[in-house]
Amino acid sequence: MMQQRKNWVDWAKVLGMFFIIYGHCFPETMTNFVYAFNVPVFFLISGYLCKKEPTVKVCWHKTLHSLVIPYYILAFIKVMGGTIKHLADGQWVYSVIAVLGGFHSLNDMPGCSNLWFVFSLIIIKLCYQGLDRRGNVILGILSLLGAWLYNDVFHIELRWALADSMLAFPYFILGRYLSQMQIEQICLPKSISERCRLLVCVLLLFVMVYVVSGYNGQVKMYMNMYGDSLLLFIVAALCGSAAILGLSLLFDGYSNKLLRVISSGTIFILVFHRELLHPLLKWIGHQEFGIYMGDFLMALSSAVVLIAFYPLILIVKKFLPIVLGRRKIE
Repeated sequence: MMQQRKNWVDWAKVLGMFFIIYGHCFPETMTNFVYAFNVPVFFLISGYLCKKEPTVKVCWHKTLHSLVIPYYILAFIKVMGGTIKHLADGQWVYSVIAVLGGFHSLNDMPGCSNLWFVFSLIIIKLCYQGLDRRGNVILGILSLLGAWLYNDVFHIELRWALADSMLAFPYFILGRYLSQMQIEQICLPKSISERCRLLVCVLLLFVMVYVVSGYNGQVKMYMNMYGDSLLLFIVAALCGSAAILGLSLLFDGYSNKLLRVISSGTIFILVFHRELLHPLLKWIGHQEFGIYMGDFLMALSSAVVLIAFYPLILIVKKFLPIVLGRRKIE
């Protein structure tokens, strides 16, 4: 029996990607707010969608095709221009090592960049597969402890996806628990009054994120940095993720091909959205807009870029589906 498609999951991925793109605009009034939850919510969604396979071998086979192969193809395409430029001085080697090892950058040479998320997810999925329920909970707690030691005790500022996994793993595990709880059965609104209550909750959660993130400062998960306080980071990330999930559940009844295509191509958008975003940001920067109008136009530009990927994803799906991890568009 074919399982019914969960539209709210597509909405969560698309909304999450919108906030990823918007975060890379660095809006003056919204940067701390956006970075508080835009990456944690993606790890949470990844955990929700992940299933423990019968064996590690099966898990590795699926991870190889869905994440590992797309990661290396897209990462090497991304750094190709820089490596060719530095063939003469030998600096290209740092980019190759960075991509292979999951470093965001190395010796001022670009590495996996935004794809650190995928590298971290590969590590997390394999760890999850190899541990039982209790082991995953313990590892989640130890991961937060490790992140605290990494930042507040040793003050390491290495842009390495392996280290970033420490902050990300607990959200992945939370996503797994939400999947087992089948939150759509509990939280999916069934009446107008329930939809209104859920909308109010979403707005209050976003307000909470804005306030807490203002105190905590900017989160930089690609450097395993959670701002000024690990506790405040956890609070803001959980509230923001809950708000995105709530908003997605509100939109569950609305679906179309545009939504499904963008949802299936988030890995492609993750890698190349800056190329489409840069001209729009350059134009906004040359205008004499106020702070709030500038931030609004950045948000609008992020939505435009997201939609612009629709035909690009269809082209990639047809001619190079391997980089989408063999994801189907239904």
